[in-house]
Amino acid sequence: MQILSIHLKNIKSHRDTTLDFAAGINVLSGPNGVGKSTVFEAIGYALFGVDARDFVTNVERFLSIGAKRGEVAVSFRIDDGSSWRVTRTVGGGVKWLLARQLGDDFEVEEHANIRETEVRLAELLGLANGRPLAEQFKLLIGPFQNDFLGPFVIKQATKRQEAFDEILGIDAWRKTFKGTSGLLSAVQNRIEVLNAEVEARQEQVVLLPEREKEHLELQELLAGQRLVLKEKQELLTEATRRLAEQDKLEKSLREATGKVQEFDLRIQNGEEKVAEQKLRVEQAHQAQRELEKNRAGKDAFEKAEQKLKDLRELERQCRELEREIGRLEKDSQTLQQKLLHEKDEVKKSETELAAEQIRLDAARQELKPDPRLQEVADRLPDLRRKGEALRSERGLLNGRRAALVEGQDKLSEGICPFFAEPCGNIAGEQPRDVFSHKIADLDEQAAQLDSRIEILGQEILESEQSRQGLQGLVVRAGELDKQQQQLDGRRQKTVERTAGLTGLQSDLAAAESRLTAARESHKVYADLEATLSRTEQERAASQAARDAWHAHAKDAGELVSRHQILEKWQQALSSLKKDRELAAETLNVCQKAYDVDQHQIVRQQREGLVAASAALEQRLQDLDKDLQRLTGEIVRLKQIEQEIASRLVQKKRFEAQEKLVKYLRNRVFKNVSARLSERFREEISQRADRIYRTIAEGDEELIWGSHYQVVLRDLADGQLRERTDDQLSGGQMMSAVVALRLALLQTIGARLAFFDEPTSNLDASRRENLARAFRAIDVGREEVTEHWYDQLFLVSHDVAFTEITDQIVELGEPS
Repeated sequence: MQILSIHLKNIKSHRDTTLDFAAGINVLSGPNGVGKSTVFEAIGYALFGVDARDFVTNVERFLSIGAKRGEVAVSFRIDDGSSWRVTRTVGGGVKWLLARQLGDDFEVEEHANIRETEVRLAELLGLANGRPLAEQFKLLIGPFQNDFLGPFVIKQATKRQEAFDEILGIDAWRKTFKGTSGLLSAVQNRIEVLNAEVEARQEQVVLLPEREKEHLELQELLAGQRLVLKEKQELLTEATRRLAEQDKLEKSLREATGKVQEFDLRIQNGEEKVAEQKLRVEQAHQAQRELEKNRAGKDAFEKAEQKLKDLRELERQCRELEREIGRLEKDSQTLQQKLLHEKDEVKKSETELAAEQIRLDAARQELKPDPRLQEVADRLPDLRRKGEALRSERGLLNGRRAALVEGQDKLSEGICPFFAEPCGNIAGEQPRDVFSHKIADLDEQAAQLDSRIEILGQEILESEQSRQGLQGLVVRAGELDKQQQQLDGRRQKTVERTAGLTGLQSDLAAAESRLTAARESHKVYADLEATLSRTEQERAASQAARDAWHAHAKDAGELVSRHQILEKWQQALSSLKKDRELAAETLNVCQKAYDVDQHQIVRQQREGLVAASAALEQRLQDLDKDLQRLTGEIVRLKQIEQEIASRLVQKKRFEAQEKLVKYLRNRVFKNVSARLSERFREEISQRADRIYRTIAEGDEELIWGSHYQVVLRDLADGQLRERTDDQLSGGQMMSAVVALRLALLQTIGARLAFFDEPTSNLDASRRENLARAFRAIDVGREEVTEHWYDQLFLVSHDVAFTEITDQIVELGEPS
């Protein structure tokens, strides 16, 4: 696997930076503050998913000053030869996209969420071992500069053990041992709960035989009470029958009495209605006489009413004709005014259009450009390109001069600014003379460039002014074209209005002709008002006779029907009197058959039987409830027996689980973590010792002791001496940690690693040896013979790495 390049946009000091990397060892070099460590952080952020807050306390500090959003894009190639690009944004809604290269383009893979993107990246990087990518990067592959010594210097042995077990991925056994403690307690607690539940239920089951005996006795009592209830119900049935007979006699007596009273009432009402109907027959005869008296006046009124109706229709037609005449007069006047107005507007528009056309023609003559102005404007693009090239060259001179001035100041005393040692690169020379003539040459070149830039700036200004003048002419010509289009549109509307004058004249003539015809038709209605007045007087004279006729017409028309109703009611009254005599005879029979006292005795006997039966039924219901309660209690107690058996089975199963958990804890989980730890330490210690010997060039033996403690062992005065981490110098401890980290990376199979300032606290000899150790690891020389990585990335100022690196990536001044 190989990282090909990285692009940083608005990330700390990198406004817009692209870096390309080679296979093998890549060293990032440059002054402090140019963002070398930021490159490592950006790779961890985009490729491994490390949270930006792990680098800075606030995500906004991961962005360039003033920027709201940033982006990191890392291109890489995996073992099968395919190329990929991962992009992750900073600020706002964070997007993490993975794309595969297809030809010259990249096709983004669709992922449901960030977790799916991380899993896919781990698979491509060959790090799909169940541990999050971010943890692998922070713990081992690319620990932050301040965390490089990290867990190696933890004082408490148990915490140091836990940290390295986590790095090596063997902490799961110890965590499992601790976790099963809770499981064992839970199983034991469950067994205790089951014992308590069984004991409580066994106390309840003791009552089961007693409840079954009580249930049998209650069934026998219930059967006896049901026989008694049956006898009472038979007596009640007989009493009910006898009471029904008495009720029937009583009902017949009431019905006969009611019928006689009803006939009496109906006969009284019938006599009153017959008298009233006789009066209405007499009223009908009187109304007949009034009709004959007013018939002639009624006929005269109706004749006058019909004539008035016809005259009102003529009056309505007259009013409509008068309104039509008024409308026609108004239309004729409106058309005359409109015709005069249109003639004036057409004449005025033709005058204005002619003047506007003359003005536009004159303005077009004034817009022809000067050929000299066009020539000067056409030179602007070429002048700008020359200006950009000169300014770029001037910027490069500034950068080179600043670097020379800084080097002159730092080497003024001949001491290397990075390692506080005499610098061998300027031996035999005065340090300041190395830079003085170079700075003078750069100043002379800068002065010449400034003069050329000033002259070129004046030419660019003149060309820009010419171009602006030409653009102004183009804009004015466009405005004149728009005005000409508007003028043509107005001219077309004037032509259309002129053609419309003929139509207006025809409409005016037709309106005047219709007005004349309407006035002639109106003369027919000259005497209409006088005729209407005479006819209204004639109708008023016969109004009284007509009203009297209508007032008596209804009563006179009902004379025959009133005679028929009177005869019908008289016949019905005779029939009612005969029916009343028959009902009186039936009443006498019912009074003789019914005995009130006997009826009361039968009713009381039945009520007593009803009360006794109800009491027995209530007793039976109570016994049924008791029986159901006992049945339910017996069923519940039997269920408890089954629950006791079930819990005893569960208890046996949990006891077996308890035995298994104890075996796993004491025989397996308790020892596996320690054994794996010892095996890993032995293997890593051997690798690290070979690397350490290369760095230190001594006889010291590096041992990774119990609880992962760093130990150096050697012979002092013929005696074996061991020194632990707190007894080592800074250089010894850094050399040991570098060796152990390299060995750890080989052991876990990582193909990629990052080292930020690995030569800190090392003297010159150890720095050179460390550089050779890195190269030996790469090409298989000296003690270390395994080619285990694809790329190593280092941040260093040490010139020793220039001899062993595959590529030095120079970073300039911070922007």
